[in-house]
Amino acid sequence: QTIIEQAKATPGVTSATPLIEQPLMASYDGRVEGVLVRGMRVVDIRSNPTLKSKVIAGDMNALVPGSDSVAIGARLAEALGAQTGDEISLISPQGMTSPFGTVPRIVSYRVGAIFEIGVFDFDKAYVVMPLADAQTLLLLGDSVGMIEVDTVDAEKVGQILAPLANKVGNRAVLTDWRQLNAQLFETLAVERVAMFVVLS
Repeated sequence: QTIIEQAKATPGVTSATPLIEQPLMASYDGRVEGVLVRGMRVVDIRSNPTLKSKVIAGDMNALVPGSDSVAIGARLAEALGAQTGDEISLISPQGMTSPFGTVPRIVSYRVGAIFEIGVFDFDKAYVVMPLADAQTLLLLGDSVGMIEVDTVDAEKVGQILAPLANKVGNRAVLTDWRQLNAQLFETLAVERVAMFVVLS
């Protein structure tokens, strides 16, 4: 909460959203796929323009804490063969400890909505659920994994967030979109040099 308040008070920041993102496994009818569980506050799920306008089946209003409902991407639904109303199982390696070792947790959730953002990586991997349900599934208590911060100018994100980086200190690591996509930018740089040589 403190970091969210500090982020919102930073000039140039338009929003700060608490999130949980955790890679898990999903299964349905004998099929298993790797997924990325994304826990979000209900208000953020319903106000997110990317999700709200891309629902192709079901209803995002079905996602309320304690309802055991989730939204999944269209490509993931195809890979699993699941439709709205079906129950998929999420498998978490962080489970109960027994004399034979740690037993993975397997929790069933009903598919309340299917979305198609148009980006294959998102549509194939994302399972969106209320933040409280994600905390329960992952045994996180009241904590979150990250805070997503939006700014007024993506090109100046480093400059805008510099004051926030100084405030959070060792409580958090600040990573911007350029660092998250560093591999892509390196590939583009190499391609540009190669094309220059070829064309020359």
